[in-house]
Amino acid sequence: MPLTNPLPNALPHLGFGLGLRPTHYPYIFEHQPPVDWFEIISENFMDTDGKPKRNLARIKEQYPIVMHGVSMSIGSVDALNSEYLTKLKALIDWVQPAWVSDHLCWTGVAHKNTHDLLPLPYTEESLKHMVQRICQVQDRLGRRIALENPSTYLEFKHSTIPEAEFIAAMAQAADCHLLLDVNNVYVTSYNHRLDAQAYLDALPMERVIQVHLSGHRNKGSHIVDTHDDHVTEAVWGLYQYVVHRAGRVPNTMIEWDDQIPEFPVLAAELEKARQVASQASAYALPDTAKPVEASSPAMQPSLLQAQTHLQQAIVLGDRMDSRPAEWIRAKAEFVPEAQLSVYTEAYRYRLFDVVAEDYPVLAHYLTPPVFDRLLWDFIAAVQPEHFNIGRFALKLPAFIQIALPKHGFAHALCQLETLVAQMMDPAETPVLEASQLKGLTPDGLMDLQLMPRAALSLAHFSHGVNAYYQAVMDELPTPMDEAVDEYLVVYRHEDVVWRMTLEAQEFALLSTLFGGATVGEALAGLDDAAGPEVMAYFSKWMRNGLLAATQVAATIDATAADTTHLQKEETHAYLV
Repeated sequence: MPLTNPLPNALPHLGFGLGLRPTHYPYIFEHQPPVDWFEIISENFMDTDGKPKRNLARIKEQYPIVMHGVSMSIGSVDALNSEYLTKLKALIDWVQPAWVSDHLCWTGVAHKNTHDLLPLPYTEESLKHMVQRICQVQDRLGRRIALENPSTYLEFKHSTIPEAEFIAAMAQAADCHLLLDVNNVYVTSYNHRLDAQAYLDALPMERVIQVHLSGHRNKGSHIVDTHDDHVTEAVWGLYQYVVHRAGRVPNTMIEWDDQIPEFPVLAAELEKARQVASQASAYALPDTAKPVEASSPAMQPSLLQAQTHLQQAIVLGDRMDSRPAEWIRAKAEFVPEAQLSVYTEAYRYRLFDVVAEDYPVLAHYLTPPVFDRLLWDFIAAVQPEHFNIGRFALKLPAFIQIALPKHGFAHALCQLETLVAQMMDPAETPVLEASQLKGLTPDGLMDLQLMPRAALSLAHFSHGVNAYYQAVMDELPTPMDEAVDEYLVVYRHEDVVWRMTLEAQEFALLSTLFGGATVGEALAGLDDAAGPEVMAYFSKWMRNGLLAATQVAATIDATAADTTHLQKEETHAYLV
C-alpha cells in the first residue's frame, strides 16, 4: 500500500554531495572537507563487517549519509532476494540514511546476475510489475525508496510507453521518490534519438529527491555512461533546466566512479554544480531528438520471455544467434547488433576486471596470455549468482580443477589467492589475550573451547605455494613449483592479511580445536612427549592473534565464582 506521509514535505534538503569512494578516505579524515553529504554504494557495506564499515562509521559521525544500491534488481521477474533485503535493512538501521535509492532496472533472472543495470520493456505488464515490486520493497524497508532513471543502450521493439511517461506513472502509482540522473537522461536521449526536454517535462519534479551528475564517453553512434570524467556542457544545460522547472535546487551529487581524480578535483566539480544551479534561468538545452523509423515487433513477448532472451543473448554472446533485429528497435548509425554488443562486452569485461584483480600471482605463474584465456573461458562457462560481484571469484578454483586438471600448482595458488582476497570481509574479532586465561583452573582450561577469529581460514595444500606467492609479491626470483604438503593459516589482523606456515601436527591440533573440541579433547590424541611442542604452538597462536576472545570470556564468566588465587597461579603455569 502507498505510504501516507505527504510527499513534498517529506523531502529532506541536504544540499550538494559526493559519492564516497575509498581512495578519498585519507583526505576526508585529514581535512574534513565542506561537503554537505556523502552517498555510499549500499552493496559495498552490506556484505562485509571488515574495514569498509569501520571507515564508514567515522564518516557518518561527521556527515549525513544517503544509500544508493545497484543490485536490488527490482525489475526482475525473479522473486525479490530475501537475503539482499535483509542485509539492506540491517545496513539502513545502522546507517540511518536520509534516503535510500536503487535503479529502475533488473540485473538477472533464473537466479543469475549479470551485474549490469539492464533495461525493461516499457509495457503495461512491466508497469504493473514495477509498481507491485516497489510497494513490496517499501513495505519491507518501512520507508519510501527512490528509483533512478536508467542509461540504456537498446530499446525493445514491443515497448508501448515512452520511458519518461513510464517513470511518471510508476512513481505516482507506487508512491515512491525519484533519483533523477541528468547524465542518464542525456545518454538515453542521445542513444535513442529522444527529445531530452520532453523527457524531463514528463517527469514529476515534486518526487525528485536527488540529482546525479556525471561524465560519459561519446562513441559517435552512441554514448556510454562511464562516470570517468567531468560533467559535459550538455549535461550542465539539462541540469539548469531541471532546477528551473523544479523551482528549487534538488539535492545534487557528483558521481565519479572510474579514473577517480584527487578529492580537490571532485570538490571543484561540486562547486561548479552550485554555480550552475544558481544560474538556472540561463539553461541551454541540447538537441538530441532525431527521427526513428517506426517498426512493428515480430512478437509480443511476456516480461519473463523478454528478460530471459536478453540475458541469454548477453551471457552467450556469439554462441547464440539472438536475432536482435527482430526485438531491438533500430537507430540510424546504431543498429540492433551494436546496441546489444554494448551489454555483451560490458558483461565480460566487468567480470574479467573484477576477477583478474584478485589473482596477480596466478597470472604470473600461468603467464598473462594463458591466464587471460583461462579467465575468458571461466566467464563463458560460469555465471555469477550472488549480488556481491566479489563472490564470483569463489567459483574459480573449482573451474581450474576442470580446465587445468594437470596443473595442481595452479589450482593451489588459486585457492590461496582466493582465501587472501575474501579475508577482508569478515568481522574483526577481538583477540584472545593471555591475561584473559588467568582466571581459569587447570580443569577449566581443559574444558575450554578455543575458537578462531572470524577472519581466519586453515588451508592444506599439496604444493609449496606460499613461498612462490611471497616471491612474486616481493618481486624476487620464484622457487620451483614442487609437490609437497604445506599447511597454512590465513587470517586478518588490524586489516592486514597474514599467511603463516604450520607444522602438520600443529595444523591437525588447530583443526580439531576449531571443529569444536575442548582443549582436553584435542590434546588427548597426542603423545605425552608432545608437551613442549604443544606449549610452543599455543604461545605462537597467542602471539599472532589467531584465537578469538568471545568464547573464552563466556567460559571464564561461568566459572569465575569457583576460582581461587592458588588456582590462578596453577593455570598460569600452563601458559608460560
